[in-house]
Amino acid sequence: MDALKSFFMTAPVEPAVFAQSLWLIIALPLLGAFVCGVFGKKLGRANVHLIACAMVAGSFALSVLAFWCVNHAPQGGTPVAMENAFSSSALRYSLGYDYGIWFAAGDFRVNLGLMVDHLSGIMLLVITGVGFLIHVYSTSYMEHDESPWRYFAYLNLFIAAMLTLVLADNLVLLFVGWEGVGLASYLLIGFWYTDAAKAWAGRKAFIANRIGDFAFLIGSFLIVLLVGAFNSQANTSNFASGINAEAAQARFREGLELKGPLTFQGLEVMANAVPVSSDKAPNALTLQTPIQAGPLAGRTFGGVLTAALLLFLLGAAGKSAQFPLYVWLPDAMAGPTPVSALIHAATMVTAGVYLFCRMSYLLVLSPTAMLVVASIGAFTALIAALIAFAQDDIKKVLAYSTVSQLGLMFMGVGMGIFWAAVLHLVTHAFFKACLFLGAGSVMHGNGDETDIKKLGGLRHEMTWTWSTFLIATLAITGIAPFSGFFSKDALLHGVHHNHLHGFESASTLLYAVGLLIAACTAFYMTRLYVLTFEGKRSAEAKTEHAHESSGYMTVPLVILAILSVVSLAYALPLMPSRNGPQPVMENFLGPVFASAERIALRGAQVTLDHSLPTMADYLIAWVVALVGGAAAAFAYLKYYPSRVGQPAPAFARAVRRFTQNKFYVDEVYTFLIIRPVKNLGVLLFKLVDTMLIDTVLVRGTAWVTARVGGALRYAQTGDAQAYAAVMALALLGGAVYAIIQVLQ
Repeated sequence: MDALKSFFMTAPVEPAVFAQSLWLIIALPLLGAFVCGVFGKKLGRANVHLIACAMVAGSFALSVLAFWCVNHAPQGGTPVAMENAFSSSALRYSLGYDYGIWFAAGDFRVNLGLMVDHLSGIMLLVITGVGFLIHVYSTSYMEHDESPWRYFAYLNLFIAAMLTLVLADNLVLLFVGWEGVGLASYLLIGFWYTDAAKAWAGRKAFIANRIGDFAFLIGSFLIVLLVGAFNSQANTSNFASGINAEAAQARFREGLELKGPLTFQGLEVMANAVPVSSDKAPNALTLQTPIQAGPLAGRTFGGVLTAALLLFLLGAAGKSAQFPLYVWLPDAMAGPTPVSALIHAATMVTAGVYLFCRMSYLLVLSPTAMLVVASIGAFTALIAALIAFAQDDIKKVLAYSTVSQLGLMFMGVGMGIFWAAVLHLVTHAFFKACLFLGAGSVMHGNGDETDIKKLGGLRHEMTWTWSTFLIATLAITGIAPFSGFFSKDALLHGVHHNHLHGFESASTLLYAVGLLIAACTAFYMTRLYVLTFEGKRSAEAKTEHAHESSGYMTVPLVILAILSVVSLAYALPLMPSRNGPQPVMENFLGPVFASAERIALRGAQVTLDHSLPTMADYLIAWVVALVGGAAAAFAYLKYYPSRVGQPAPAFARAVRRFTQNKFYVDEVYTFLIIRPVKNLGVLLFKLVDTMLIDTVLVRGTAWVTARVGGALRYAQTGDAQAYAAVMALALLGGAVYAIIQVLQ
């Protein structure tokens, strides 16, 4: 055992040397996107498949190596650490490389820097690992498509953009990846753009994300101003530590000059240097200190920070499909099914969760922002789960399930249980990718049928798809011993036992909502499984018999199903700590969230609990999942089949219609926002563009010029003698005027 432990803690490459090659992780899929997009049509289908899959496989291999290097801690040696430009304290279990200045404007500077730590290392493995399986699956699923080169170019571009997002060591480069996944998702969702509905779905996703991205930018601008104000107003009391405070402050300022204000290292140092109050440091700048100069003069540091975090929340709501910007994600089903698995499982929709986990040290400084994040997550999770009850499209049920599960992650982030949110992110990536790819396999074997009421009885005809879909369903439902049970319970336990200062009652309320969401998840997922795989085959089925998919599609399903089970190990309390046994994931992410823990303990604004779920907690979670699943099984295997031909009560039909139409949220948005903005646009077009610009400025200028020209043309006779006479008279007049002036 010691030999095995030593093997995994000794990287085959020197971490400092490998850090210089981190750019290759992004470059490989980016190169694949270029080759497939430019030359793919001439290369042929098989070569496009080979290039696209090989590039992602290569990126996965490099990600494994990066993950290995981050954990490099040989016996008798010290763990790998990355130098912090803003502090003398190195960042343990992390490596990175600064490729120099990217751009600068005045005092503002941004460097091109990449960084890998335990958080981004996990994300790298999930993105490239699950992404590779989706690429392999796509080679069979898209075998009859006319433009595979374009599809795989977009897939590679998507992977490259997401890798940029998680490898970035500053907010600006992260935003490049943030925008990149938005662009790639637009291209993939509207891949079949000749279909107007599918093209519209792509545009809807793009516009909804642009709203969030604008908020992200404003939040970044506020952070720049906040860092600048802190740099000018902070004193040595803020940097009091084991080393000389003046030297620490000087090091922070040198870091700002060297790497700019939006680097995560600098933001973490600033968060550690700002106390909540002046009780322990009377002369220090605190969250209640007003900003003295600049555009934010008079505002407190805490108020500006809360505003920036709420703007980042709106940005995250766009990418991670949270209220009020969640409406794009269900319509994203218009794209090919593997695209849904890629976007909804392991990549784009997790970007918001990753962003707040990366900036956890800032979030714990604002209980107000934390409460809003948790509340938005809870509300989104509940409303999406309720809408999923009445959806009959297999992909839309899974889409609303994704929105709901992401809401649970935001609940965890908002309540400070960051490691459990990341754990659920990882397990969700496995079982949700398995579910989406399983749905694609069902469609592939049933003539592209998506209505679950027109399927049924697939258990015996699609054995591999059925077995993997069942495992993933049990995982997301929260049945032990599958991973979803442990990750969801760890998350809800943290929500219940963590407390926000001034909002103590929120913990119990959010926990109760979380249990309701878990019951709803069990119900609609069991309904989906039962109507698709159990019972008799529907008389309305497109094909008389279904057929199993090829190995290129079923092997990724098997791997993802296995991962949906074995990933439970990360939730088990196998690691020793000062407070007793600790879950593997919590221990592993300890260095990443150490600052958040320290700030929360120091400020007493957030109480972070580290207790383990008890048997009673596990029993409650298991009973909730069992009751929800049993209710759905009874309803769709016994109750409704026995009432075939009997009309449902009017009230039940009205509720179903209301739920099936997604609570008419899209219609409300159309009435309150889209239509008024469109009407205002038409009005401005008529008044400003058509009347003022076209009629007055353009045509009016032309009309005046034409009339003046028409009058002046009578003075143009073409007679040279007349021109000479005019010139002579002008000269004579000038001479007379000059003589008069002289005589006077």
